[in-house]
Amino acid sequence: MKLLNQALLIASTAFISQTALAAFNLNKLTSGDGLPRLTSSNKTGFGFASVRAPYIENTNYFGYVDKNSKADGVIKGKNAFFLYVWIPAAADEIGVRMISPVGDLASPEKGDFVHSNYAKASKADPKQWFDTWLRVERMDVIDPTNIKTGGKVLNVLDEDDDGDDTYEEKRHSKYNSLVRIKSELSSPTKALVRGLYRITLTTYKKGDVAGSFVTTIGSNIPGIKIAESPEKLHQLVN
Repeated sequence: MKLLNQALLIASTAFISQTALAAFNLNKLTSGDGLPRLTSSNKTGFGFASVRAPYIENTNYFGYVDKNSKADGVIKGKNAFFLYVWIPAAADEIGVRMISPVGDLASPEKGDFVHSNYAKASKADPKQWFDTWLRVERMDVIDPTNIKTGGKVLNVLDEDDDGDDTYEEKRHSKYNSLVRIKSELSSPTKALVRGLYRITLTTYKKGDVAGSFVTTIGSNIPGIKIAESPEKLHQLVN
């Protein structure tokens, strides 16, 4: 009986390890295989066999910044661009990732949000990329009928330069960005409630932002919408 129990333990451990490895590899896709699913801070399994659990929902925004793109602001002497996000219900956590370039990694699908110049610009220069840097801010708008006003920044929730651990970038060094933000109900300014949020994107290196990018928001709630202006987001939500 003892030998049988040991054999069952070894077999089950091997199965868990293989399962964990398979899940891990799904988050390490190479160029052309499609966007890796964004994973949360929560883990499944135990010990060395534990892996990050994916978010239930992934919302993608495809964009392209070129010389004709007007910057929304300046951060540390570099042009910065804004994406506005509507979160329709309280969330336990959100993940925000930015990958550049898009290239042959993925193409917009039904349900994705796409900037009007993305298709033409990305086709003309698919290899142009930039070292991404992102910041997530909470705005003071909680009523969807006020989205078009843009609101004011309440606080910065998080920011990142090279934190992406979901995609093994083989086209250049590891320059993609990712934050995982947990809701803190005990702190009103850090609670992920229904409302308007803003993603600021720019580059870490000196110089202008130029190239294609895809921003992904991972969550466990449906209905998140993204646009490059409060006015366009207002139209999407209302």
